[in-house]
Amino acid sequence: MTRSPAGSVSDRPFAHLAEHLTALRRAARLPQRALADTANISRGAVQRAESGTAAPSPTVLDAYLRACGAGPASTARALLLRSRGRAAHRDKLRELRAPAPAFIHDKRDLALALAEAYERAGAPSLGDARLAPGRKPLPRTTAWRIVNRKGLPATTEQLVTFLTACGIRPAEQRPYLDAYQRITTDRGTRPTPPRTQRIARRIHRTPLAYGGTDTEVSYELTATTAALARLVPARVLEEAFTTALQQYADREAHRNGTTPPDWITTTHILDRLAATPFIARAPDHANDSGADLVLHTSDGSTMIIQAKRHSRPTRPDALAPTPAPTDRAA
Repeated sequence: MTRSPAGSVSDRPFAHLAEHLTALRRAARLPQRALADTANISRGAVQRAESGTAAPSPTVLDAYLRACGAGPASTARALLLRSRGRAAHRDKLRELRAPAPAFIHDKRDLALALAEAYERAGAPSLGDARLAPGRKPLPRTTAWRIVNRKGLPATTEQLVTFLTACGIRPAEQRPYLDAYQRITTDRGTRPTPPRTQRIARRIHRTPLAYGGTDTEVSYELTATTAALARLVPARVLEEAFTTALQQYADREAHRNGTTPPDWITTTHILDRLAATPFIARAPDHANDSGADLVLHTSDGSTMIIQAKRHSRPTRPDALAPTPAPTDRAA
């Protein structure tokens, strides 16, 4: 005669499930060995399921119930007791404190409510297609983010799949769906952060080569540059500007196949900036007038810089050998 585990089972997380399964086996008049053979599972799996110390896997539990001839009510109770046992064993519901589905206001509330639904369902395997028949299982990464409150389902379909896998009936899913629609809609209408404003290059009405001026076009700093200029100290900003200006002149001269003149140096630029404020702009390559750099002064005048031609100093030609002095005859 097979014995059930001795002693009280009230202090074990799956004690109520073990009592229910033992009662079903005895009602079917099956000893543990015979039930194991009928269910095609090991006797150890039967003993662990009736011990109350661990939850039987969904496959073992399903085979156990079918071997005992359990009806729909007994099967539903066994699944409920298993979920309650896993929730008690994991002991995470106390720290969640999620609001009721009808009182979800923001993303945090919805994340807590979904995590609580998962824990109350006994932390089911969300990749098991049997938990949501006819629906595509959740991706593993998506399921992990939802369970750990790192994110929400990407679509309404994923939300329905998650709730169905957690044992929430369609009639009870409506508050979750309404909150999800409201939160995702609000999130989509939030103002986007300011992005870098691109300055479109403008074509001169009259090319500079034909006597046109460049003062008719206005230029401004981009949003990112202006924000950085307010944060960086003036001394550092001045040094960065002059260094970048010299690098730009080097690059434009290299593009033209020349080298920058010697007077385009940081020292020279600083001297000019100390005397007159300039506003620098890049040349218009769409209508190239030949200028490599344009500087606007505060008095309205314009300085155009173009690296036309410059060659590095070369070594002087070798001098012809001087004949050695000789004594002349008197």
